[in-house]
Amino acid sequence: MQKRSVTSYDVARAAGVSQSAVSRAFSPGAPIAEKTRRLVLNAARELGYQPNAIARSMSTARKEVQQKTGMVGVIVTRLEDPFFAHTIAHFSRSVQASGWHMLLFTVDSQAEVDDALNALMQYKIDGVIILSAILSDHMARVCRAQGTPVMLYNRSAGDLGVSSVVIENHEGGRLAADILREAGHERIAFVGGDTADQTSLAREAGFVERLKEDGLTLFQRESGDYTFVSGREAGLRLLARSERPDAVFCASDVMALGVLHAARFELGLRAPQDFSLIGFDDIPSAAWPGHKLTTIRQPIRRMIREAVDILVEQMESPDLSPRTSRFVGTLILRETVRGIGPTSNLAEAHSA
Repeated sequence: MQKRSVTSYDVARAAGVSQSAVSRAFSPGAPIAEKTRRLVLNAARELGYQPNAIARSMSTARKEVQQKTGMVGVIVTRLEDPFFAHTIAHFSRSVQASGWHMLLFTVDSQAEVDDALNALMQYKIDGVIILSAILSDHMARVCRAQGTPVMLYNRSAGDLGVSSVVIENHEGGRLAADILREAGHERIAFVGGDTADQTSLAREAGFVERLKEDGLTLFQRESGDYTFVSGREAGLRLLARSERPDAVFCASDVMALGVLHAARFELGLRAPQDFSLIGFDDIPSAAWPGHKLTTIRQPIRRMIREAVDILVEQMESPDLSPRTSRFVGTLILRETVRGIGPTSNLAEAHSA
């Protein structure tokens, strides 16, 4: 037989108090005598009772003009990507430190974002964070009408009227091109996401623009889906050619590590002796001794802190206007670019 859950009424009977007294005992700041509160907590402990935080927060929201459920909805794509898993961990700590709790929805594609947001809105969330994806004009209007602030993380808000925190992807692409040109490379390839991915497109645009300023065109382009496997496959297509590129810039570290694996273990090539390689993000594994990947670092902690601070301000003061904060990536020179390691003169110039 299914075991019945312990309710607040069970606790009230055990403690000899009313059900409303039980509710007040678990509501911070609610008026209740200390003796009564101790009776309730002792009875709850003996019965193994835990209050339903979601139900309580929604009940509170219905009673208040300005809802406060204490929950922030978070929508993320590609959670299997180590970069996003790392990012979500930091978001969780930052959101909780600000006094809210995260309600996480994962989606497989951009097309599912609106449906996920519709589902989240049923929980009367106080705000929403969308990672590396965008919402429709319609859902942006719905959120504004309901007074639910939205934070786009790593996506430009455009004309949606919501807040955003973004990395300067275009400038990051230019920075990658700079370092490869300084290393003397001419047959330079790019591995990006699909043609609809705005992050990849911006990184590629800055990269190609900078090459063009030096009189070069992109030697070859390959697409992946921000996974290690797709990076490996792109690396095989690029580096197995009779005339292969002498340098590769990848739109993410995960794909760059896939390229590195294909080169080393399937094609017998070495980086940087046979070709140079640059990633983007600076995930923890990029620095591992077996990788030592040169990359463009996103200042994740600062970006997340800014995103959460802005969202909290807007949840507490709904009349505040949307804000956009932009961050610049940092070149992290390790050992996968020819002639340019952490101790080279060029490294010193870029860190100055």
